Amino acid sequence: MPELTTWQKQPNGRAVVWQHNQLAEARYELTAREQKLLLYVVSMIEAEDDALKRYVVNISEFAQLANLDKDHLYQELRELAANLKRKALIIPNHYDLLTGRHVDLVTSWFDSAMIGRNGSGYFAVTISPQLRPYLLQVKREFFKFRLINVMQMRSTYAIRLYQWLKRWEFRHVIEVSVVDLRVHMGAVGFDEKGKRKENLALYPDFKRWAIKPAVNEINDHKNSDLRVSFEEIKAKGSRAVEKLRFRMVSVAKEPPDFTFPEPQPELPLGDVEQSQPDLIDELAARYGLNEKQRQKVANCQAQKGIDYLRQKVIVVEQEPRQNAAQAFLAALRDDWKPKIQTVKPPPAKKKTVPPQPEEPPVSDEERAQTSAKLKEFIETLRASR
Repeated sequence: MPELTTWQKQPNGRAVVWQHNQLAEARYELTAREQKLLLYVVSMIEAEDDALKRYVVNISEFAQLANLDKDHLYQELRELAANLKRKALIIPNHYDLLTGRHVDLVTSWFDSAMIGRNGSGYFAVTISPQLRPYLLQVKREFFKFRLINVMQMRSTYAIRLYQWLKRWEFRHVIEVSVVDLRVHMGAVGFDEKGKRKENLALYPDFKRWAIKPAVNEINDHKNSDLRVSFEEIKAKGSRAVEKLRFRMVSVAKEPPDFTFPEPQPELPLGDVEQSQPDLIDELAARYGLNEKQRQKVANCQAQKGIDYLRQKVIVVEQEPRQNAAQAFLAALRDDWKPKIQTVKPPPAKKKTVPPQPEEPPVSDEERAQTSAKLKEFIETLRASR
């Protein structure tokens, strides 16, 4: 029977999460609350542990530490644990001891959950044994951070981006392709069979709903120990953003004395626009809109909605234009439609007419005979009248 471990609140919020570097590159999709429960449990693992244990969650303390409302949390924990067992976790380049090969490991975070009956308040989980090399005695190729640094973040993208940046914190500058960043931030999901599914497929949406809010939350969060900025790197000869370059500065400070704040609503996956950057700001920057033009776009959004604006962005981006601002405004005003790529039929083949044989030349004598016969015919016609 595995040993029991109960998390005890560390003084000044000093509980530490240790993870192998490969977990920062792993592919999975969790909500913010699921990630908080996971990290809470992982923080119970001690650096010297040589076996995974049964980890008993103090429900009241977890609710306070994660800044969650305690009402109905016991029932919600049941669902969180079930999701952490059900949702796929894919670790690429996993070394399989049985075959001696590097494979993609498809597993889950939790192996089991023990939930007290009749609301007794007992809640415990065990971690998947496949994760042993990634969570136990990770003395090489690891990153760590204080649990309090992320437990009150509201966005799942912020929590994921923070963990990935901590893995590369020693470099201070790191470049990543947009394709890979989607995976690291959880914008690419995977079902139980590991099948890929896309969220925020367009880069402007990914930047607006995931990257920028995550960076802002990491920078603004009072317990965060990172300050982050990023710049876009476009593909050669194209306007498409291919990579991002992140710059990180570590904030050297002691963890604050931990106090339990009032619960705040957490942002769901792919949150809606009330707490996100305004689309008008992005369009103004993209097309260089002046204040008058910006107001026209704002009026159009109020009348026809955000989706209408996004459709016209796609239309304008289909081909380069000398004055993108005027083109975009015209697209809004005249309801431009996307160009449909049509395939022109091949030109019809011309019919070839075979060459006709040339007639032989007519002699002067033949012309005179023909003329005489014609006159004789005309005289006959006159005489018959």
